[in-house]
Amino acid sequence: MKCYYHHENDAVAICKSCSRALCEPCAADVHPGTACVNRCEEDVEELNIVIDKSKASYQKAGKAYRYNAIAMLILGLIFVTSGIVLTIITGKYGAGFPVALGLVFLLWSYFSYRSAQQIEATNENT
Repeated sequence: MKCYYHHENDAVAICKSCSRALCEPCAADVHPGTACVNRCEEDVEELNIVIDKSKASYQKAGKAYRYNAIAMLILGLIFVTSGIVLTIITGKYGAGFPVALGLVFLLWSYFSYRSAQQIEATNENT
């Protein structure tokens, strides 16, 4: 592959911003990444900041899913328990709605917990 700006030179890198092939004199090291000298350096620095922020927010998302799972578990247990207690006290089976709602919360809790585990596994792999 040849340099975008110097067609006679072999490329040694690709610009992280514009994806152009660059030879040694045209490549600027903007860790992590390479940019076109005096053209894309600022863009690559901004891209690096965005990538770092997205990694941090992805880690926070895992914690949020875990807290959501705990809250939904508590709500699910409250609704299931209250439905069962209502059925026992009244002797009628009209308390099916709280039990059904509690089961929905318990399922929600399970899927939130699974999502938290997946996000944490992804964070460990990167």
